[in-house]
Amino acid sequence: MPTALVTGVSRGLGAHLCRALKTSGHRVLGVGLAPAPAHGHLDDYRATDLRDPLPPDLFAGEEIDVLVHNSGIYVDDPRRGYGDLFALSEPDLRDTFEVNLFGAARVVQRYAPPMLARGSGRVVCVSSGMGRLQDADGASFAYRSSKLALNALVLSVARHFEAGHGDLAAFAYCPGWIRTDMGTGDAPLDPGPVAEDLVRLLDRPAAEANGRFFRGGAELGWDTRGPFVGPAAESGGGVPPRGAGRGRG
Repeated sequence: MPTALVTGVSRGLGAHLCRALKTSGHRVLGVGLAPAPAHGHLDDYRATDLRDPLPPDLFAGEEIDVLVHNSGIYVDDPRRGYGDLFALSEPDLRDTFEVNLFGAARVVQRYAPPMLARGSGRVVCVSSGMGRLQDADGASFAYRSSKLALNALVLSVARHFEAGHGDLAAFAYCPGWIRTDMGTGDAPLDPGPVAEDLVRLLDRPAAEANGRFFRGGAELGWDTRGPFVGPAAESGGGVPPRGAGRGRG
């Protein structure tokens, strides 16, 4: 039974990811800010603030086959009246990067090297289409730039995995605009099927997943030159046009 470690499991997409992983036959470990998880889809849980250094004993001795970094915050959301770059406070910018980037880097640095050493594993970072340069606008600078940096982290891990020549893949996943506390009740997408799409991507051969950026089951891509990603568009990969279903994950 493969073991998956998921961050940000207390609610929202994280809870749905735990259920989808459990249903697919994974043993599921989770971390979150809540004192205890609000759902029963976990085999073990640790209350952990990823803005702090990871506890040395955090799932020590566990062989993590799948790492899903899902934790994230979106403080400069214009839907809540606070999104303009020039209104952004430095503490909010720092806090966003602490969670969305530094927290991700902490868990990746802890759990990805053993995968590389044994030649198998999956690392997934829940990102957003808002983290692509072509989607940048004058709002949500903290969130957008943190997700852009997260995407760069994914690509760096992917290059290490590529050199490892094993069953290794690191990829980013945009859930789209989903109905969670972050996405609000106005979002068009149910987080349950979105979580299931991510889990299905774990079964893709490493060569078809490593270094990629997905939304749903299709490749979203990193391209900054236009609305379509070249290779995916040429192969009928179903990449949505610019502005369609923009990521809020």
